[in-house]
Amino acid sequence: MKRIIVCLIWGMIMTYNAVANEIFSVSADAIVRVAPDKVVLQIGAETRGEKLTIVRQNNFDIIKNTIEILKNNGIEEKHIGTDRVDISTYYEDGRYQNLRFIVRQSLTITITSLSEYDKILTEVVDAGINRVYSIEFQTDELKKHRYAARSLAIAATKERAEFLAREAGFKLGRIVNLRETTNDFYWRPDTSDRGRMSQSMVQVQNDNENMGESATLAPGMISIRSIITLHYLVE
Repeated sequence: MKRIIVCLIWGMIMTYNAVANEIFSVSADAIVRVAPDKVVLQIGAETRGEKLTIVRQNNFDIIKNTIEILKNNGIEEKHIGTDRVDISTYYEDGRYQNLRFIVRQSLTITITSLSEYDKILTEVVDAGINRVYSIEFQTDELKKHRYAARSLAIAATKERAEFLAREAGFKLGRIVNLRETTNDFYWRPDTSDRGRMSQSMVQVQNDNENMGESATLAPGMISIRSIITLHYLVE
């Protein structure tokens, strides 16, 4: 799998007395950037109307057709999950008259063939999906790449500590403590406005029709970050 490794070194240096020994602390981090191998979508259908039975049936038909499309595209049943079904009401004129119903149902889908991602998303929007709540590109090899990031971060921290100690004119003793912070950054669009997100996905569909295969939501790289802080005794 293609990956890009970036080491970013930053430091926090502090000394204090502890059991008659000075402690030297230094931090550095490393980022491993990895190409994703799957995408997880949370999508849904929202239908509205004055007759609950009709609104509900329309919603269920959209979800049923969407699941059929997913299976026809090779998505296994274990990668299709129904998250929730929600029924609520509102008044069309805002004055407690003309009661209307809203039915919402959502699915979580895992697509393991990224080359089919655009095609599948376009087809489910055509089938009536009008809510795209999240799109997240992931990797199944997270543990391996996290170990690589940790190893690089430790090496970068040690290198920084040795350089600083040499330049400052003191000698490092043994490492007495280690602290790690990890951050994984999956590529995802901004979903802070879910309504706007849904509209944007419909726009993507229209753009794809106008522009052909050149239009795509290309996945970015996943950044796996490890931050290491080492605490040395000062000799």
